[in-house]
Amino acid sequence: MPDAPRFEDDNQEPEVPASVTFMEMMRQAANRATADAEASAEVPPAEPDNPPSASDAPPAPAESPVELRRKHAAALETQRIQRVQRRRARRRTRAVGTLGGMFRSFVVVAVAAGLMATIFVWWTPAQFISADVRSELSQVQAPRQAAPLPTIQPTPNWLRKIGIVAGHRGPELDPGAVCPDGLTEGDINFNIAQLVVRGLRAQGFSVDLLDEFDPRLENYQAAALVSIHSNTCQNFGETVSGYLVAAAAARVTARGDDEVLVDCLARYYQQETGLERHSGLTDDMTNYHTFREIHPLTPAVIIELGFLLADRDLLTKTPELPAEGVANGILCFLQPAQAPPLETPLAAES
Repeated sequence: MPDAPRFEDDNQEPEVPASVTFMEMMRQAANRATADAEASAEVPPAEPDNPPSASDAPPAPAESPVELRRKHAAALETQRIQRVQRRRARRRTRAVGTLGGMFRSFVVVAVAAGLMATIFVWWTPAQFISADVRSELSQVQAPRQAAPLPTIQPTPNWLRKIGIVAGHRGPELDPGAVCPDGLTEGDINFNIAQLVVRGLRAQGFSVDLLDEFDPRLENYQAAALVSIHSNTCQNFGETVSGYLVAAAAARVTARGDDEVLVDCLARYYQQETGLERHSGLTDDMTNYHTFREIHPLTPAVIIELGFLLADRDLLTKTPELPAEGVANGILCFLQPAQAPPLETPLAAES
């Protein structure tokens, strides 16, 4: 039996060979590798403690000031529209509520009045109302007589049309009577006719200034028509002065209106001019062509304002007097109550 190894010191550990130590280290490394592989196959990989956040994303590009102002203005406009819509909705709600309240109040008042009337009729004794009151109530309950019809109001002036014919005026170039110095009847007639038209229009009437052979005279309808002429400039060896006025010799008019218009013109023309009326009517006056052209129911007259020789100063220097006489005569015919008062009676025809 071999001898046991001897040690120099009993307390000294035996030496381990280097190969054994190397083999042990390799074994331990293999065990660790096997354990790590098994652990990685069984346990899922752990998520990172700090996942990437939105802040870790790359920053967005900054918006321009113009884009920011545009977005701000759009937001403000949206808010304004919303406020307007809310206000309109509140107003509609208030209006509906007010109308509903008024309707409910009306219904409540009507029902209450009906109930009160019913109670008053059913439970009120007959002696509660005196005999005098009952008599008055019966009179009120009795059928009333038909109300009288209103009186017919006068036709307003602007609805009354008047025709004024300026004698010898028109494209025919007919001067009428002519004086040696060139004064013509057509000029006198037209000047005074214009003044008559102006005065009647000032009274509110609708007035037509017509030519001697105006096409509008065909079947012309008006409240009155006056044709203005002047008399001859011939020298008769004596003073011949005065005016003439006449209606148609034979014409059908309503209620003899022609003669009423003749009378009104004669009275007021004489008062304004101081001229006397002559009775020497000619066929040219009583059978005047305009009388046959106008509507049969249009009152119409012809007036000779005066003689161009003897009455020249009146007709040329104070034409407003003849014009006022004609206008007042027409006003007397259409509105007798509003015509100026007559100061002197009508002189007898000479």
